[in-house]
Amino acid sequence: MKNIRLNNLKPHIIFWAIFITYEVVFIYALVGHLSSLGDYVGHYSLNIGLFYFNAHFVFECAINEKRKNYFLLVLLIVLEIIIYIILKSGLYYIYDILKTSIYPPYTTPKSFIQQSIWREVYFILLSTGYWFALTTIKNRKKISDLENIQLRNELQNQVLEKSLLTAENAYLKSQINPHFLLNTLNFLYNSIAKFSEKTADSILLLSDIMRYALTSTDADGKVRLDQEIDNIESFLKLNQARFNQRLCIDYEIDGDTYGLRIIPLVLITFVENVFKYADLLNSSNPAKISIQIVENTLLFSTYNLKRKSVQFDSHGIGIENVKSRLDNYYQYKLIIDDDETEYKLMLKVNL
Repeated sequence: MKNIRLNNLKPHIIFWAIFITYEVVFIYALVGHLSSLGDYVGHYSLNIGLFYFNAHFVFECAINEKRKNYFLLVLLIVLEIIIYIILKSGLYYIYDILKTSIYPPYTTPKSFIQQSIWREVYFILLSTGYWFALTTIKNRKKISDLENIQLRNELQNQVLEKSLLTAENAYLKSQINPHFLLNTLNFLYNSIAKFSEKTADSILLLSDIMRYALTSTDADGKVRLDQEIDNIESFLKLNQARFNQRLCIDYEIDGDTYGLRIIPLVLITFVENVFKYADLLNSSNPAKISIQIVENTLLFSTYNLKRKSVQFDSHGIGIENVKSRLDNYYQYKLIIDDDETEYKLMLKVNL
């Protein structure tokens, strides 16, 4: 029993070790400064606690097999935000007593609230993705439990593939009413706008991204191509705002998107890969993201130098999920050229 519990904890420990290392190294590369060990222990303990509290308590209480109470979910998220700020204030009070140095240092209540809310929203979104992943795993397990020898004929295999595709899409798109999250972001925007227009604009960009992710597709499971492209541009603007416009990315689009449709949240996966692995501070060799439309054909490509400080496996679950979804809808060509220093991707899809 102890071995089972230890095995269950290992992925979480490895994930947080990589995540914390990535953030510390990336911030040090940006500003050339590290905070104290006590500061890291306190803040990451609080943020990791928020991550699991949001996934295993807030979402499980409001959204489960027996009920889907969106009003309760909004209320719990708002309370979660308030409690987080109170706990972080207490943490800073302890730091002051213990003379623990922190970076960036405490300046004004306004900046403290802005930084706290931004950081909390970031971990709530990560936690929401984690909750979606757990839900997908549960759905796949249910599908697997229903498999038996009599389901191996061609017709029943097709039914199973559709069920698996539905489970994968549940990870990428929320089935809940989008109004609860958008209203929460609207609440945050109104609360912050009077303190910081820049932060408020970032929340609006985040709201646009979430609105797109939570909006239902049409009957054919597709959206307009220009909507997918707008989502990419909002994602780029939001990340540039996070890093004070210091990210070096060449983005170009050419061609007419009128009348073209695509399954949603495909291209954004490739864009996210650029942010995960690329050296985005190299102004002499910036990352490149290109979208070209030639009649009914979409040509999408990315190029980036890899960061040397952190190593990742560049063939993750996200790429495999995209391939699986594309297989069900299109004739396409995907070429990935991955070596120790560079990453190139080219996707050609007949829409």
